[in-house]
Amino acid sequence: MELLAAIVNPEMLAKTLMWMLAFFVVFSLLAKLYPNISSQPYWRKDSVTDAVYWIVMPILYNKVSQLVVTVGLVIVFWGNDQVIQDVANAGYGPLRELPLWLQVFLVLFIQDIMMYWVHRMFHGTAMWKYHAIHHSSEQLDWLSALRFHPVNVIISSILTGAIVFLMGFSPTAFYVLAPFNMIFNCIVHANLNWTFGPFKYFLASPVFHRWHHTSQAEGRDKNFAPTFPFLDIVFGTFYMPKGKLPEIFGVPDENIPHDFIGQLTYPFRHK
Repeated sequence: MELLAAIVNPEMLAKTLMWMLAFFVVFSLLAKLYPNISSQPYWRKDSVTDAVYWIVMPILYNKVSQLVVTVGLVIVFWGNDQVIQDVANAGYGPLRELPLWLQVFLVLFIQDIMMYWVHRMFHGTAMWKYHAIHHSSEQLDWLSALRFHPVNVIISSILTGAIVFLMGFSPTAFYVLAPFNMIFNCIVHANLNWTFGPFKYFLASPVFHRWHHTSQAEGRDKNFAPTFPFLDIVFGTFYMPKGKLPEIFGVPDENIPHDFIGQLTYPFRHK
């Protein structure tokens, strides 16, 4: 039991369940008022699988992030334990001296640029078999937001979160940004017809990201930016046709299992 408690933080688990309940209430109401697909049920065939991801992924992400950052600090500041401790608590260099609001924005923006290219890497290489798990939701909604294969999470953590942290930003900036990232991730996956109107080029909307998830040919390999769509405009991958909504999701040309264990093992059974 002590080992289980060390791995599964009861406080984190309780917070996750509270977030899930709140999101279920809010997004069920919003999907009723502003649906992308009005016939989509609130409780679908993959809801149990996605609920398991909500329990497992925050724990995995937390543990992986701690490990990767710790290793990175040891490598960068080898042999100076006091400096490592100070950096872990407050950052280092000129970036940590910036106003907190500016640090939060810079972390978000830098991570978005890096995640854009990491995201494209997962789509265009042998890494797709891991990222395909995230795209396998055939009835996409907010609960799908954390359906990521652990390999996807680990690589993304190393190539974005850890690298940006090691630039010297204060850890407080990451703590402040964490709730926004979680809420925004749920919004863009939600079954909503929001486009954000004139702001659609500056902030990712549900329609923008759902076009990324569509299995319709015109939406394939488009809209990679997590937060700022103008990155897709700059790099030629923006797709958001006026007056049209994505309707079909999933990965129909691959037989991806619907259960949690089957999805974890899928990439290793399909070379």
